This record gives sequence, C-alpha cells and structure tokens, in this order.
Amino acid sequence: MFQHLVVPVDGSAASWASVPIAARMASVVDGKLDVVTVVDRLADVGPAQVDLSDGLNRLGQLAVDPTAQVLASDSVARAIANHVESVSGATVVLSSHGHGRSAAVLGSTAAELLRLVFGPLVVIGPHVAADAGWLDGAYVVPIDGSESGEKIVPIAAAWAIEFGAVPWLVEVIDPDLRLTGDISESAYPARIAHRIQAQTGHEVEYDVLHGDRPSRAIVDFAERMKASLIFSCTHGRTGLERLRLGSVAAEIVRHSQCPVVLHRPPALQ
Repeated sequence: MFQHLVVPVDGSAASWASVPIAARMASVVDGKLDVVTVVDRLADVGPAQVDLSDGLNRLGQLAVDPTAQVLASDSVARAIANHVESVSGATVVLSSHGHGRSAAVLGSTAAELLRLVFGPLVVIGPHVAADAGWLDGAYVVPIDGSESGEKIVPIAAAWAIEFGAVPWLVEVIDPDLRLTGDISESAYPARIAHRIQAQTGHEVEYDVLHGDRPSRAIVDFAERMKASLIFSCTHGRTGLERLRLGSVAAEIVRHSQCPVVLHRPPALQ
C-alpha cells in the first residue's frame, strides 16, 4: 500500500492534471502528497519553487494539502527515486506525457523509475477522466500466461482488499482461436482467480476477452466495468526487455480512461 504519494510535475498541463487525482488517492488513506519538480542547477531552485506555488494556487482546493518540493539533480528519475526512498510508504503518481527535462514520458522517465523504485507506479494517461483517483470499485488485471505477467496479481489483490475493490482477472485470446476437447477458454484465469480467492478470502472475478489487439480489448473492458484502476506488468509473454511505446502496457496507458498501476517484475530490475 501507500501512505505518501509523490507527483512529479514539469510545467505541462498534463503533469499538473495528475495532482488532483493523486490528492484523491491520498485522501482515501489519510496520506500525504508531495508535488515535486527537478532542476539541474541550484540557481533554478528559487524560481522553480515560485512556479510550484503558483501552479498549486491555480489548482485551488485539493482533497489533501500538498507539500511542494524542488529537487536539484542532473538526473530526473534518480532525483525522484531518491526522494521516494527517503519517504516511508511512498508511491509515485505521474503523467505519461509532458515536456521538458522533467517530462514523465512513458518509455523514458517512467521506465527509468520502474527500474529504480521498488514497487509499482501509478501512471496517468492522456485520456484519464479528471474525476479519477477513487480506489474502490472494479480493478482490471490482465494476465497472459507468463510467470512475470502474473507478478501483478498479488499487488492488485492487496490493493483490492485494502480499498474494498473487486479485482477482475482477464485474459485476451485471439478471436480465431479454436479450443478442442474439454478445454475451456476460461480455465487459465479461473484457476488464478480461485487460487487468489482461496488464499485471501476476498472476492475475485475473471473473464476472457477476445481480440487481436489485447490493449484495446482490455481498455474497452475497463470502460464497460467503469474500472477505478488497471493493473499491468510491463513485461509478460512478449519478452520485452524494457517498457517502450510499442508494448501492451504502454498502449493501455495511452488509451485508458482510468489510472494504470504499472509493475516491473523484480527479476528484470
């Protein structure tokens, strides 16, 4: 779980849009919220602090009162990671798109943070609704048959138990796939769902989606379920060595209307 959320901003509207969403999340756990920006020169700290204060004033009243901090470093991701490590129970919430050297662009800053920070990141894509940030309801959890892809399931289950949500484990299969004999197309997600429910005593649902574009099938399902969050590993059956814009996880972030919790399996750190 988390008790402290850290939101990097870079002056772009997209990065600032993540702040109210993170504030709602923090309010659910009576947690704290840091809004941070990174500069590479100590001389820029003062002006950046003024910009942060002005930005927060423009947002108006938030669900929790944030703390504004300017970090000086030649590495944006390293500065944010060091800050997270210094705060107990911290999780990063960041925009998938922005500008400038602090831009949380999926595939650069976000990918580096996934490598440097222990635990998941909450990523806010360009189509996330302005009123997002609630933690109950439905969680959509794609699984793909790979061991690394299933690493996200315990995380989603733990959040679901903490916040009273229902995780939905979903597998996307090719619409042209034809199963033979007594094999059920839902056998795999059903097995994982039943195992997690038996271990936790918490409700777990499952479904099988059909489509030749897994990311689109997952996003469409999340919209139908009015999901609060989508949980996804950045590496699965595709065998990608790093998060990049062509991956299923990045496509989900790009099109999702709710925040996406991304996790990089520890074996790939």
